[in-house]
Amino acid sequence: MFSTPNNPDGLFEKIEKEPEEICLYKRIKLDYTYGLDKIYSLNEIEKAKQNPSFEREYNLKYLGVIGNVFHEKDIQKALEMGKLYDPDDLSNKDFDSSSMGIDCGFGSSAFGIVITRYANEKEKVQILHAEEFDRPDYNEMLSKVGNLIFEYNPTKIYVDGANPAFIKSLKIQLGDKGIEQREFERLIDYAKMFKKPIDQYMRIIPVHFSKEHKNMLAHCKLMLEKEYLEINPRFAKLVTSLRTAVENGEGVLDKEATNYDANIRRV
Repeated sequence: MFSTPNNPDGLFEKIEKEPEEICLYKRIKLDYTYGLDKIYSLNEIEKAKQNPSFEREYNLKYLGVIGNVFHEKDIQKALEMGKLYDPDDLSNKDFDSSSMGIDCGFGSSAFGIVITRYANEKEKVQILHAEEFDRPDYNEMLSKVGNLIFEYNPTKIYVDGANPAFIKSLKIQLGDKGIEQREFERLIDYAKMFKKPIDQYMRIIPVHFSKEHKNMLAHCKLMLEKEYLEINPRFAKLVTSLRTAVENGEGVLDKEATNYDANIRRV
């Protein structure tokens, strides 16, 4: 078998990660350096590096197929700005608020968590945490989210409204009292009736992604284009999800074609 790398977590990467004692294959990795001054020149390589697919085509990186939603120059700008902040430095008080986005994937889809903060003076949104879990255990995710909330103390927590059981469990775990815990769906109806933003009434906020996905994708695209978003390079899976994001022609993210799609939906 031979191939350039394509989707992360695909057949080739799984074979590559197998321990030597159980792998059936002799694995040979040939990056572009093996062909320098043989099948192409250094000038050709320098020119090829300008292409966003260079790392996949020449340098053995599993980046997936380039998508059609976000422009590479916008992603690169977010990464350049992202080098200037430390996601682990939570002592910096120069931010107005932080938020957590949760996509409760249990079963066929992934469970995604993204935490951001708003840098007040810079007027930028910074990624503090981005993680995705494949077919996770319900209680493990409840514990994981609880620990992250304790660590980052987000002002608001946005959860896919398609999983009310997880939302209620999370509210109970955090000790939320009253109607927010018992009947948060009625509280949402109350806010709609009086045309009030729901985040005035609760910290853990259900968002129906099935209804809001177009607005969410458009908002993320706008943030990148206007240079409002800073992404530290350590969040490689999030960057891959942005680069491979595919829109199906109706403003909806194609989850099958996009790598680590749960990360995008949480931003």
